[in-house]
Amino acid sequence: MKKIVRTTLAASMALSLTACFDDLKTTTPEPTVPTVPTTLEISGAAVKGTLISAAVELFNANDITTAIGTAQTGTDGSYTLTLTDDAGEQISGAYVVKITADDDTTMICDAAVTCGDVFRGEMVPAAALTGLSLSSFTFADSTVEEAPAVNVNSLSTIATNAIISAANIEGSPIDLTNLTQANATALQVAGSEIVGAIIGVDLSGVDLFSLAIVDASVSADVSTTNPFAATLTLINASLANINVLAGETIGNTLTSYFTAVESITIAILEDPEVDLGATFSEQMTAINLVQANIAIESAAILTEVELDTGVSVPVETIPDVIDPDEITDIIGDIVIGTGGTGGTGGTGGTGG
Repeated sequence: MKKIVRTTLAASMALSLTACFDDLKTTTPEPTVPTVPTTLEISGAAVKGTLISAAVELFNANDITTAIGTAQTGTDGSYTLTLTDDAGEQISGAYVVKITADDDTTMICDAAVTCGDVFRGEMVPAAALTGLSLSSFTFADSTVEEAPAVNVNSLSTIATNAIISAANIEGSPIDLTNLTQANATALQVAGSEIVGAIIGVDLSGVDLFSLAIVDASVSADVSTTNPFAATLTLINASLANINVLAGETIGNTLTSYFTAVESITIAILEDPEVDLGATFSEQMTAINLVQANIAIESAAILTEVELDTGVSVPVETIPDVIDPDEITDIIGDIVIGTGGTGGTGGTGGTGG
C-alpha cells in the first residue's frame, strides 16, 4: 500500500511540475520589437541673393504661427530640416518654410552692379537685411525617397502668401490640413499664376516652386534652356537693387512690397470685380515703382550674365508698368485649388 501511495504521489508531483513548466512557457511574453521612428527630411536653399546664416523655420501650412522645426542656412544658402515621428507613422502634409534674416545673416549681392553700397558678388551686411522674411510652400511625404528641394526666394514668397491668403478667406474650399500631392501642386500653380499677374509675365500653367531660381551673381548657374527659370531668376535678383528710402533697409522695403501685393491679392480673391485703380491706388503705385525697377535691373543683370558666360539667355518680356485691370482679370480667372487659367504659359518642369 505504501508503495502505491508513494508512486501515486510521485506521479502527481511530476504532473504538477509539468503543468507549472507549461504555464511558464505559455505566459512568457514575446520579445518586443522596437519601433523604428519615421523621418521626413525637407531641404533646399534660400536665394534672394544667397542668404547665409539666416534662421529657418518649418510650419504646418494650416498654422504658420507655431514652428515645428528650425535650422540655419549654410554658406551656400542651403538648409535641411528633419521631422521625426517616434511612433513610426507616415509623415506627410502641406508645409511652409520661412527664412528670416537675423543679426548674423549676410547676403550675396546678385544685382547688376551694386546692392546699395555693396558690389555684385560681395556680401550685403546684416544691418541692410533687417526685416527680410521669405517663404515657400510645399507638400512632403515620408514615403517618398527623395523629396523635391524647397527653395525659398522673393517670388515663392508672393506665391506662398497668395496660397495661405486664399485658404484663409471665409468660405474658402481649400483645406490645408487635408491636401493630396495633386491638390498641393494645383495650389502652387495657382499661386505662380498670381505672381505672373503681379510682375506682368504670363505664368499660366507654370509651377515656379519647381523652377531653378538661382543666385544671379553666379552667371553660369542661370538657366539657358528654360526661359521661365531665367526670367524669374533675373526678377528675383533685381529686387536686391530695390529703391530703398532713407532710414529703411532692403529687408523692410521688400517686406513692404510683399505686403502691398498681398493686400490686393486678397481683395481680388474676395471680390473679383474690385477696382484696384480706385480702391488700392496706393498699393498699385508701390507695386509699379518696384516694377519699373524690375524691368531696368533685370535687363542690366541679363547683360552681365551674357557677358560673363558668352551664352544667350532666353527670357520672357518684362513690362515696366502693370495695369491694375489686368491683375484683376488674371487673378479673378484663376481657380484657386485646381490650378490653371487655361493660358499658354506652358509647364514648369524642373528648371535648369
